[in-house]
Amino acid sequence: MAGINAARLVNGQDLIVLPREGSYIGTLLDDLCTKELREPYRMLTSRSEYRLLLRSDNADQRLTPLGREVGLISDRRWDLFQSKQTNIQAEKARLAKDRVKEHNNIGQRITANTGQRIKGSITLADLLRRPGFHYTHLDSYGLGRPDLAREEKEGAEIDIKYSGYIQRQQAQIEQVSKNANRKLPETLNYNTIDTLSKEARERLSKVRPLTVGQASRIGGVNPADINALLVYLEIQARRHGMAEDKVAISP
Repeated sequence: MAGINAARLVNGQDLIVLPREGSYIGTLLDDLCTKELREPYRMLTSRSEYRLLLRSDNADQRLTPLGREVGLISDRRWDLFQSKQTNIQAEKARLAKDRVKEHNNIGQRITANTGQRIKGSITLADLLRRPGFHYTHLDSYGLGRPDLAREEKEGAEIDIKYSGYIQRQQAQIEQVSKNANRKLPETLNYNTIDTLSKEARERLSKVRPLTVGQASRIGGVNPADINALLVYLEIQARRHGMAEDKVAISP
């Protein structure tokens, strides 16, 4: 990351900042920049509050587009990535459409061999959502796609099996991001914000966080301080807007 941003700085490009919810590297860098660490830091999965999204099977999905943007992904690797994602999405759509009926031969075999009872009919995606049922079972009954790679089958299965949990965590991220991704002015003088605690003013002035989310993770900055900071930013934004309006109507 240091090398990427050093090159971008030399070329006059915007720096790359990985969000906590996007990668473990982003979590590590955010912790190192915002937390007062008193012992050697080790990157553990438990340090991330978004472990459900930061999985090894979707690392390419999360980071390859960014790698392509900064020039680290070759055309061949990009083509392979796009092909994989296209196959996964197409397979998810097929699994959500194709059905197995209770009384046909395959439906009876599934019930007899796995104990997964089928009432009427069921989509293959709903079968995958059931505990103990996997894509390998679909393959054994001739319901899978033999032309797909193992990683593509696993990707489709994981997305389907954990879709409810994934959607819930993404909704949580969006809720937090409404304020967490709000950028803080580089010239902001925290010592002039009287509504902040003394400790918060000292810590914020020392760390100089880039966003409200980073500020909220600094030791010594409590939720009340974050609320006070948001109120201050809103007041300043309104004053700035009123000043611009006055300038616009001046003769």
